[in-house]
Amino acid sequence: MDRTRTALVIAIALALAPACKKKAAERGPAAGSGTGSASASDGGMTVDEAVAKVTAGCDGGDLEACRNLGVLYADGKVVAQDLAKAIALYQRACDGGNASGCNNLGLMNMKGFGTPVNPAAARSQFERGCDGGSMLACRNLGLARSRGEGGPRDDGGALAVFAKACEGGLPMACTNAGTTVASPESTVREPTKALGWYQRGCEGGDPGGCRQLGAAYLDGVGTAPGAAPAAVWLGKGCALSDGASCRVLAELNRDGRGVAKDAAKAVALFARACELGEKAACTTTGTGAGTGAGTGTGTGATPG
Repeated sequence: MDRTRTALVIAIALALAPACKKKAAERGPAAGSGTGSASASDGGMTVDEAVAKVTAGCDGGDLEACRNLGVLYADGKVVAQDLAKAIALYQRACDGGNASGCNNLGLMNMKGFGTPVNPAAARSQFERGCDGGSMLACRNLGLARSRGEGGPRDDGGALAVFAKACEGGLPMACTNAGTTVASPESTVREPTKALGWYQRGCEGGDPGGCRQLGAAYLDGVGTAPGAAPAAVWLGKGCALSDGASCRVLAELNRDGRGVAKDAAKAVALFARACELGEKAACTTTGTGAGTGAGTGTGTGATPG
């Protein structure tokens, strides 16, 4: 089974699970079990059959199929959750040279899913994945190095793999590179360079990069303070559904900082921030200081 076919089968399995259950429920208990025995209308493949195909692919030596099967067992939505089996499948994929499998295995060890928390093992597995070409593994390795998880803190090493992942097309890693050089505690601190990393992250679609760039302009970190450019980048973050960006942009509109004072827009932005889970915005009306006020320093300037 090639990787394209494996990806298709896994997508079918994930998509069919709720649909099959719904169809069986609509037809009544006599029509099917609702647990994957119902057929899809677009080809007749059941969830069980789709999972069987992925399993067969793994048994036949397709390492990506093994990793995907591990995802199914870890998730527990298509098949019964079995974290031990997921770990074994990730291990098989990783040992066979599947870089993404190493990343998945590292996450299980870092979070303690189905196994005792083991940051040292996770860091090693992220390194294997990164060396093998997984940009997510590179980012996770950077986080481990920057936090001193599973080994000594290594800001320079973290920056190197964040940069690799950024260049490899992972926008959030660009943002992480920015926070690494912006942090006052960093041994590779160069705040002016953080702006470029944040911009790359934001323009690549990572709302955190937009938020961090807006905060940098508000706080004057690596640049002269400027509420107007801050509003531009916070607007981009808000458009990407970042609650903190919406909240701080609401404050700027409420107070007329960097933008024309607009109470109605502030109210709408606070409401949007609240919808996105920014709790401080939920108690702010947009007409007074409220409890959600801030200058941008609380917008989340930590790698994560």
